[in-house]
Amino acid sequence: MKDINLFNLALQNLRRKPYRSVAIGLCVAVMTGSLFAATIILRGVQTSLSVGQARLGADLVVVPTGYKAPAQEAFITGQPTTFYMSDQIEAQIADLPGVAQTSSQVFVQTLTNASCCIGEFFLVGFDPQSDFTISPWLVTHLDGQPLGPLDVIAGDRILLREGDGATFYGTNFRIAGVLERTGMGIDRTIYVPIEGLRQMIADSAELAEETLTIPPNEISSVMVSIAPGADVIDVAEAIEGNLSGVNVFTASQLNQAVARQMQGVMGITFGVTATLWLMSLLLVGLIFSLIVNERQRELGLLRAMGARGRAVFQLVMSEAGLLTGMGGVIGLLVSGVLLMSFSRLIQLRLRIPYLLPSMLEIIGVEVGLLALALFTGALASLQPALSISRMEPYAAVRRGE
Repeated sequence: MKDINLFNLALQNLRRKPYRSVAIGLCVAVMTGSLFAATIILRGVQTSLSVGQARLGADLVVVPTGYKAPAQEAFITGQPTTFYMSDQIEAQIADLPGVAQTSSQVFVQTLTNASCCIGEFFLVGFDPQSDFTISPWLVTHLDGQPLGPLDVIAGDRILLREGDGATFYGTNFRIAGVLERTGMGIDRTIYVPIEGLRQMIADSAELAEETLTIPPNEISSVMVSIAPGADVIDVAEAIEGNLSGVNVFTASQLNQAVARQMQGVMGITFGVTATLWLMSLLLVGLIFSLIVNERQRELGLLRAMGARGRAVFQLVMSEAGLLTGMGGVIGLLVSGVLLMSFSRLIQLRLRIPYLLPSMLEIIGVEVGLLALALFTGALASLQPALSISRMEPYAAVRRGE
């Protein structure tokens, strides 16, 4: 028996029943692939939120009453939205206790398939003098050089690169820099200095097909940084309590909004995956019990020829390991290709921030799930393998006749 290669023998046995082997492999592949997809999507959301919050830079975001949900949607997925309020609100917020810095932003109407870019994106005007969200990036990436009024910063998904030209509503701009990918709405946003934005609005009546009608004394949101030692919730309540017509949300509430969106989808996905795993376990166990019963004579003859019970046990376990291992590898490969190919579609359909985790994380998840697939095969085939390995050769031959 020592001269027989258990791997080759197990492979030959699986080839004798191709349809049965394919059925088991596919079941394990679906289970492993589903669990891999759910895990990577969940980690992608967590990674995106972590990177996006660091880029957001604001402790609080103030928007007009009734626009809290659209504003959160814009920050999370880049879904363009427009709403306006008086710019006097920023000064009123700045005077409140616990507020360290404020900076206003202006959201411009949706642009779709502009001459410079493909798809839908978001134009946001910001004040370089007071801004503390984009400005830190400018210091480290543009050597602190000030932006001109017609120099803009583009998100990674806009498909523009530094030095490119872009025309919005008839006004020509230059791409001064491109932000790193975050997986959030920032990736589909173009940030325009407020001076250049006001010029674009004024010139749109003559240069653009659609005239922009945004008064110069209106803004869309106020980004707020709180003072050291101040409580975020207390400051948020003070803003809503002292100013009428505004809503406030925190960076943590963005997480909660995403969690609500993810709860149902991920709950169903993990539930279905757990059911598939249990079905795979039962199916593999049942089939290997049938296989062992069918092959009692064959395995008994192996024992009679000198094979030890340990070798028979290893043979059955090897067959289970080969089936579930190959099924796991196929499931991981197919799931990985689909995730890489449709990452943007996943983000749009589920309305979630999504940033593919690092390759090291992905490999770690793959190794863990492949181990789970092998464990499933080992656990399911353990009882049949033990049973046949302990049976006397003569009894196995007689029962297999």
